[in-house]
Amino acid sequence: MKIRVLLARTLVLAAAAAASACVTRPPTIAHVHIGHALTGVHVTPGHKGYILVAEQRADEVLTAARSAGQATDLNTLKMHIAAAVSENDNQDNFGVKQSLIMAANHIEFAATSDDASENVIRFAPMFKHDTAAVIERCEYIDLLGKDVAASMSMKEASLLVEEISKAAQANVEGADSKGAGAKGSIPADYGMAQLRAELQAMIARENPPYRTVDEWYLFNLVRLPNGRWVFDKLGRGGNIDGYK
Repeated sequence: MKIRVLLARTLVLAAAAAASACVTRPPTIAHVHIGHALTGVHVTPGHKGYILVAEQRADEVLTAARSAGQATDLNTLKMHIAAAVSENDNQDNFGVKQSLIMAANHIEFAATSDDASENVIRFAPMFKHDTAAVIERCEYIDLLGKDVAASMSMKEASLLVEEISKAAQANVEGADSKGAGAKGSIPADYGMAQLRAELQAMIARENPPYRTVDEWYLFNLVRLPNGRWVFDKLGRGGNIDGYK
């Protein structure tokens, strides 16, 4: 009888230990905001993080621009450039410009969270500053795209496409404005590759370490009207006060 009681107690204690091992602390609010930039967020196509969307769109812009460069007639060229412009700057479909701005916003949200580390606080303004080169190129591509749309000459349009392709390539892999043989060596030459590297370096410096944030936390962080960030315990994936 005693053996059975002892065995039962052992099983209960083992079950309790196993249950406690499965309980994990929720991530910091700062890390959830970083997760929105890096991993996923409920409003984007495929629920991808803003940086992932920006990288994908930048690749799509470059592909469309290169297709325009191979076009043999003006209408086809214009069609490809219209696609490039749409992926470059599109409020409804998260273009390069919009997605990158949102990524920087979320790093800033992380830095202003009560539980932000000094590492994140220092990084946020630098990252926002360093996104400027890509955003400026996005705006340049928009202007050139309008010129292409208005062009009546294949020769003129082709020259514009060359400029769009250069800007699109720089947005993907960085530029080498000084001809030093190294792309993205200064912030003014940064593309998505360098911005991604900056984010990864910041993550590597985090202490306690940054862990990939569970989807539930990513999709259920809401901002109350008083400005406080909380997790929606009902898990409705909702949004308060227009938070994106």
